[in-house]
Amino acid sequence: MQKSESTPADNKFESVQFETILKKMLYATKGRLGDDFLDGLVQAMCEHLGVDFAFIGRRENELLGQEQDTTHLQFLAVSAKGESHTGSLYELEGSPCQPLLEQGLLCVPEKAQERYPNDKLIQDFNAEGFLGVTLIDSNNATVGVLAILTHEPLHSTSLLTNILQIFSYRVSSELERQLITKNLQDEVLVNQAQLDSVPALMFMLSQKGEFLRWNQYFRSKFGYSHEEMFTKNVIDAVHETDRKRVELEMKNVLDVGKGSIYLNGITKSGEVVPLLATTQTAIYENEPVIVGVALDMTEQQNVEHSLLRSQGRLARKNSQLSVINTLVERLHASHSVKHIAEEVVSLLQSIHEDTLLIFTTVSSSGENMQISASSGVSQPVIEARSIFPFGQMGSPTGIAMLSRKLEVFPMIEEDKRIDPLIKEMVKFEKVKGGIVIPLIYQNEALGAVTIGFKYDSKFPSDELEFYRTIGSSISLALANARQYELMESLATHDNLTGLPNRNALNQDSRVALKALSRNEKLLGLILVDLDRFKEINDTLDHQIGDKLLKLVGPRISDAINDTDTRVYRLGGDEFCVLVCNKSDLDSISAIAELIKISIARAFVVDGLNLEISSSIGVMITRGEQYSFSEMLRCAELAMYHAKNEGRSICEYTPSLDADTNQRFVIMSEMAEAIRNDELVLHYQPKYELKTGKIIGCEALVRWQHKQYGLLPPAKFIPLVELTQLIRPLTYWVMKTAMAQMQQWKREGILINVAINLSTRNLTDEDFIGQVDSLMQEFEIEASEIEFEVTETALMSNLDQAMQQLNEFNLRGIHCSLDDYGTGYSSLSYIKKLPLDVLKIDRSFISQMLEDKEDRIIAQSTIDLAHSLGMKVIAEGVEDENTLRELAAQGCDYIQGYHISEPVDAESLAKLYWEHR
Repeated sequence: MQKSESTPADNKFESVQFETILKKMLYATKGRLGDDFLDGLVQAMCEHLGVDFAFIGRRENELLGQEQDTTHLQFLAVSAKGESHTGSLYELEGSPCQPLLEQGLLCVPEKAQERYPNDKLIQDFNAEGFLGVTLIDSNNATVGVLAILTHEPLHSTSLLTNILQIFSYRVSSELERQLITKNLQDEVLVNQAQLDSVPALMFMLSQKGEFLRWNQYFRSKFGYSHEEMFTKNVIDAVHETDRKRVELEMKNVLDVGKGSIYLNGITKSGEVVPLLATTQTAIYENEPVIVGVALDMTEQQNVEHSLLRSQGRLARKNSQLSVINTLVERLHASHSVKHIAEEVVSLLQSIHEDTLLIFTTVSSSGENMQISASSGVSQPVIEARSIFPFGQMGSPTGIAMLSRKLEVFPMIEEDKRIDPLIKEMVKFEKVKGGIVIPLIYQNEALGAVTIGFKYDSKFPSDELEFYRTIGSSISLALANARQYELMESLATHDNLTGLPNRNALNQDSRVALKALSRNEKLLGLILVDLDRFKEINDTLDHQIGDKLLKLVGPRISDAINDTDTRVYRLGGDEFCVLVCNKSDLDSISAIAELIKISIARAFVVDGLNLEISSSIGVMITRGEQYSFSEMLRCAELAMYHAKNEGRSICEYTPSLDADTNQRFVIMSEMAEAIRNDELVLHYQPKYELKTGKIIGCEALVRWQHKQYGLLPPAKFIPLVELTQLIRPLTYWVMKTAMAQMQQWKREGILINVAINLSTRNLTDEDFIGQVDSLMQEFEIEASEIEFEVTETALMSNLDQAMQQLNEFNLRGIHCSLDDYGTGYSSLSYIKKLPLDVLKIDRSFISQMLEDKEDRIIAQSTIDLAHSLGMKVIAEGVEDENTLRELAAQGCDYIQGYHISEPVDAESLAKLYWEHR
């Protein structure tokens, strides 16, 4: 399928979450059947998918009593902008439905009129976009199509495709249900034709039920003579169990003029005769009478039993459709793999009594399978099969996973494919047969559902198709949940090392601090900074540095070997260890010593022995009123003291707060630097992948220090951000950047400039006024500037940050989320924020060509941003192959040394013209 870019102006439902749309459409079609369901579905598609035209078409074939017609579709339901229209024939030749019926799925995001000039529907409708899926029946035959048309180009095609595919199963099942109903009606017609050939009992009754006239067959059937008939009432010819019903039916016929009843007649000899009587009123000798025909139903009982069996098939099909609808509603409201597994097991348990149910999922490595939910399984079997190899030979689940299709095991004990040990387990559970439904989505194996029956079971084709259908629904929901969990994990885990990140430390520390109030234990925070790590990055390369960082966490964990500790990566070369439930100071100090010793041992990376040391700060509390941020500040202060003093480990004491002369000196020099204009701005270009042009840049401040030379922001920004100096510094950056922008505009250079904001800027009530004043002074339009905020800055005070971002948004100033995935944010927050751009941190980009998970995360982030109406910038692009991969994934812009390092204004101008 073609990829398409997404913008808020072009796509009015792009920001709506997948599950919300699905719920609305399920609600709109809930409880509807037949043509009412088909009409309701196409109307709901127009309303909730934001499309202009939707239709359901069925192939003209022998099912309709005609010879197969491959040239037309019959419209079953059509909606144009939500209004239903009557059906007609649709010519396939030269239409998109012709290749759709061959391929199963067709997406034409734009220029549909150019591609299909002979399609009258597309031309008359001025359609720009087309998307359709085929309807497949239980025999795997293509019976029709479900499609949408739009006046504008299609966007969010993945979301639209998923919705259409889900409802294609429901439409296919509904068409089959209609076909079954039609077949049942045909059977009734056949039965009726047979009944017409049976001799009929003709009779005329008075209002009191007395026989007035009758035919020969009636008299001979009941065994009465002609004379006896004059003395009989119709009730005499009715079995006693039906007499009351017949009396009521006679009154009803005299009231409404006609009626029919199934009853048991009784002959003179006592023989019971099943009858179907049809009656109506007439005038005989100026009096109202009842005339009727009764059919002997004796010979029709076999036909009736056949009809009941057909009705049973229809009822079973409707029951299956109800289960599928319930399953779809439950699953697509969940983003948890565990919850999906439990819902599936619960639902199947409700429709299968005395069964064994196991829901297994494939591990993240793809090598093993594990039980996520089960029912009716004994604990010994769960323990024995909790984790087993993917595709294990000799097990029903392994067989199905290797074949990638539903597998049936009618008699497990006699099945030669199954290993004897597995058979023993099955016998222990008293299971006789079963089926395994593999869960496959886009050719990726996700898991399996195993159903074991403790009784002899038959598996008709319609039931197997039912299991295949629910397997498809489960697979889609499972794939969505896994992607959602992957994206959510970015909020609490470091992508490079897999360790918990600052957000997780924040959450865990809050829990641990609350626990201190209930016991007398100690809580320790150990901050670890790797010395000379920058030298390794600069001397070797970032890949070596990244591999080293991956080894640090496991090295620390192995050295400590304590279940009351947890290791975190805070970013860069900083790690942290949270130590809980200790009774004395020495035990926490001993852990810090173990960390120091473990890091001092050489690390082997790509055959190189790398020796590094560490600076460690320790903060210990017994329940004093410390917050997490205060504990981290104290640990950081101790760590910097250890680094500055050349000591490996320093434990925080209150006296350290007074020993910060160096920081105060730096801060006082920074204030002087701002006043004396000792700062300079460099600009790192933003490169648009679609056009190959420089469309913007990021303003990065440097300090031209009189003693240490040109200092990068990492040397002073972290300290400045702790003080009020960040406000005048940001003001200086904005003023300098806007003055440069004004100069560039005079030179014909039209680019937007991104300016980084800190937490204090987002909570500064005067900041927006400063922005307005500078924009007016330098004649800068709102669209020409962009503010970048980090996840950490946003989450420090989300409510105030939201207010400030809303002020930017009202003015038309774009905002971007910087270093996405390295801080606090989660999907639930991002979708609420008025953000325009998502910047993927370099840690996800640097190894994406070698690391499959990095590529998946990058693609998922791009798709997520686009679905929320945001553009995407990838940071840290250092080679052409990475650029090409990001372009293929649909990324919008990149930054990195492959385009240019941060440069001065003059050099940026040259780059701008070189890329025009």
